[in-house]
Amino acid sequence: MDINQLKSFVTVAHQGNLTQAAERLFLSQPAVSAQIKAIESDLGTPLFNRTSNGMTLTRAGEVFLPEAEALLQHKHKLEQFAKTLAQDFTEETQLGIIHPIDSTKLANLTALINQNTPNTRLHIQYGMSGEILSRIQNKTLHGGFFLGNINQRGICSLFLQNLSYSLICPKGEEATIRANPKSLENYTWIEMSGVSGSSKHLQQFWRANRLSPKRQILCDYPQAILDLVINGIGVAMVPSNKADAAIRDGRPVSVLEEYRQTMPMHFIYTSEYEDNPDLQLLKQSVEEIWQIKPN
Repeated sequence: MDINQLKSFVTVAHQGNLTQAAERLFLSQPAVSAQIKAIESDLGTPLFNRTSNGMTLTRAGEVFLPEAEALLQHKHKLEQFAKTLAQDFTEETQLGIIHPIDSTKLANLTALINQNTPNTRLHIQYGMSGEILSRIQNKTLHGGFFLGNINQRGICSLFLQNLSYSLICPKGEEATIRANPKSLENYTWIEMSGVSGSSKHLQQFWRANRLSPKRQILCDYPQAILDLVINGIGVAMVPSNKADAAIRDGRPVSVLEEYRQTMPMHFIYTSEYEDNPDLQLLKQSVEEIWQIKPN
């Protein structure tokens, strides 16, 4: 049993799918399958139930998983320590952000990190929630922000706040929509692509209001979504603070208050990084800025 076999086992356990695990490990499916079978042979018991829907852990697999995760955490900790021995070592902390994050909080978070660890280089990467999650799983980010709820093996989450979202339409059309809410189906909906947290929530909004929009425009640039609505192209669900700011600036857009929604924002990270000093720096700084009391 070697470390690569353990990594394959943990990845398959987290993904619940051999194909997705192979993609994340940059290996072929037969290679990952062979590594799993090798561990099962060494242990003398199956670790997974293989079904048409994926792979689920057996009782033995459930017991073995935390031990394998702990070993990978220790390996990661040892690798981090080894890097610090190099004469030209520079600590780099990787943080993933999403567009709804408050700019003032981000500025305060950055200032706090620079103040506490002046010799650490902070690398801030922008992405949508699904992209941030994928980068964290691929170990290219220490931690990041995520819009929505997450319940996935190997991913830890810290609830930060509920964010308010507003349904906006071109100015002058709010009365028509209020008189006939079903008319929302006839508007072009401007939304972010499926890897965003807001996209999943919008699908839930449509189901809850029994809407089946006929036309959509996918736009992953948040300011462009607001601009398109202002220019009469369609309707959109946007962060309430952005909608309110546009109205204060006299832009021709209206908010349909009765459709205001809230979405939870979390700070997420992989359990493998639990003892990583860069992750601890990010997590403690986020807790301080968002005034979260550690458990």
